[in-house]
Amino acid sequence: MTILSENNIIIIMFSLILVALAGLFYLLMQLTKRNTDSKKLDEIYSRVKEDIKFAVTPKFMDLSIGVKELIDLAVEVWRMEQRINKSASSLPENQLKGLENSIQKLRRYLEKYDIEIVDYKNIKYNDGLNLDILSVEKDSTITEPTVKETVEPTIMCKGQVVRKAKIILLSNN
Repeated sequence: MTILSENNIIIIMFSLILVALAGLFYLLMQLTKRNTDSKKLDEIYSRVKEDIKFAVTPKFMDLSIGVKELIDLAVEVWRMEQRINKSASSLPENQLKGLENSIQKLRRYLEKYDIEIVDYKNIKYNDGLNLDILSVEKDSTITEPTVKETVEPTIMCKGQVVRKAKIILLSNN
């Protein structure tokens, strides 16, 4: 039998410690890789969750005070237009043209801010329309529901409904 010298024992122990440290380092690297992969999956999951939430959330916008005032202005422009149309026959031609020009200028102003006025009068009604029905009138002569009167128009800002129309519906039921 050979007896190991003190130096050889130290070298063997040092080698064993190095092998153990290398093994621990390898395990640590594997755990770090798993954590990185897990973090990537968590990020992807969060993004998909946000995309789904955005897709199914109603598209009503939270508006600043200035935009709310423009929406009120749009409703009033629509009301003035309705009143002008009702009294057009009793107005002199030059006054009618002046009022119509003023309404068109106001509409162009609203269009600059991507505000659109939508009137549903005499349009076929379907449940997909985003409208508040104030009342339903019966008429057995019609075949499908129709918007009889728009009491207040839909106002859209940048393609999204910011105020629903209020209508009176004409139905055969």
